[in-house]
Amino acid sequence: MKRYKSFLGLCLAVGLLSGCTDSFDGINTNPGVVTEANLKYVLPYVEEMTTRISCDPYQRGDNLYAQLYCQYFANTTSGFITDRYGYVDDYVVGGFWTPYYSTLKHMKVAKETAANNPGQSNILQMIRIMTAKNTIEMTDMFGDIPYSQAGLGETQNVYDTQRSIYEDVFKELTEAADALSQNLAGQETCSADNDLIFAGDTQKWMRLANSLRLRAAMRLRFIDPDLARQEGEAAIADGLMQSNDDNAYIECRADASSGWGHPLYMMSTWQGLAMSNKMEDVLKHTSTVEDPRMELWFGVSRDYAAAIEAGTTDSFTGEKFSGLPNGMNTSEMGLPENALASHSEFWGLQAYPDYNTNGNADIASQGTVTLPLKIMTYSEVCLLRAEAALAGWTGAGDAQQNYEEGIRASFEDERSFLDDASLSSTSNDEAYIAGVALTGNEENKLKQIITQKWLALYPSGVEAWAEFRRTGYPKLKPVLHSDDQNINPANGEFIKKIRYIDSERRENAANATSPSLNQGQGDGSTVRVWWDTARYK
Repeated sequence: MKRYKSFLGLCLAVGLLSGCTDSFDGINTNPGVVTEANLKYVLPYVEEMTTRISCDPYQRGDNLYAQLYCQYFANTTSGFITDRYGYVDDYVVGGFWTPYYSTLKHMKVAKETAANNPGQSNILQMIRIMTAKNTIEMTDMFGDIPYSQAGLGETQNVYDTQRSIYEDVFKELTEAADALSQNLAGQETCSADNDLIFAGDTQKWMRLANSLRLRAAMRLRFIDPDLARQEGEAAIADGLMQSNDDNAYIECRADASSGWGHPLYMMSTWQGLAMSNKMEDVLKHTSTVEDPRMELWFGVSRDYAAAIEAGTTDSFTGEKFSGLPNGMNTSEMGLPENALASHSEFWGLQAYPDYNTNGNADIASQGTVTLPLKIMTYSEVCLLRAEAALAGWTGAGDAQQNYEEGIRASFEDERSFLDDASLSSTSNDEAYIAGVALTGNEENKLKQIITQKWLALYPSGVEAWAEFRRTGYPKLKPVLHSDDQNINPANGEFIKKIRYIDSERRENAANATSPSLNQGQGDGSTVRVWWDTARYK
């Protein structure tokens, strides 16, 4: 697999954006400042912003919201309230809202630029594909959002329905893939410095566009099965990712300008999160053997690491890998049984091989982590095809075959990041796959497919949280406490969407607070987005 380096800061170097190192421009800023830019210099900015590769938006959004909501991790820091469904406006603005609307503005201006510069058509399509990917994420988290008018200099942006946004995303992805397939002459080429994902490989971009289209189509399976089938079958026919070589990643540089590389592992040194007990259950008890990915992603507990150093692992009585519950209050965080030292942080073999093998608990001394950030993988595509086959979609293939291929592809992909392949044994791979063979009725098979997708997506919490809300799988555990008085975890209730940001509710109130939003439900944490058909509480 090829990995391409991040280019954070390029926009400042070429003078494209007036506020690239300050707070990013809002929805209503005049986008004309970029109309003269060559799109090959806009593309890396869009790629980085749509993936939230910088540590600040990644922590505020992906980490403190989505990765907790989908229960990859549990919070162990008293100052963070989002694991208990507390709302923090700064996190939502900096983590999701500002990065998205900054890139949406650039995509719309890029269309004008390419219209005047036909040789930049291919680069425009790449920008459209990444913006569509980000648009899916935003509408899935917030429901109806400003879209058609946003980024055009308007001050009171209307909120488009989620259905209409999905319809436009299908159009954007289809048109982008079709344009790339025309192999137009005279196109500007991209190097790895300009296209941080595929270094200008248009075939891989086409397959990513179609794969994202299948992802979006599957989201609608229970709310609009006809549209879902139509778009999903077309995406399959047009050509999806074919192997792990098509995986879409963006490299996270580890240097003086961007710190520790992958933002998740920069945060790992702050020691404020641990494996959730839901993640522990899935990794340990889904099959007849433990999941081979557990040691790749998570570190042994610090207590076990100390036993490694002391040579006393034979007499160790605690759990080698252990998770914590979501939604703990400050008092519970201080209980001996919840001590962080006896639980697993994300210090696995991929990032910190010396820790799990030698018991070196000084993570900060082990150097930077250069793992790339995941956008979409062949493993996910296989599992999407498995569900499509379950639903009887033309061209999807065999459900069991796709399902097993997805698990194997995930194993291979996750191990590809190891510096020393001998650190991870493959001896239990086939036993694991045999232990999770698709069985039972269609609903049970769906549960198995989505559970494996939840694992294959790790640590992409935004997508994992959306799939839980779409399907109800894997069955998450209600948080211990909710700071949102409208959500009662004792009744098995979960948060359903993120509410709109304060500035929208204040400055665009006529639109942002309209009771007609979200199928007449208005806004709020208990409002189900359009495709959420109540398969969970």
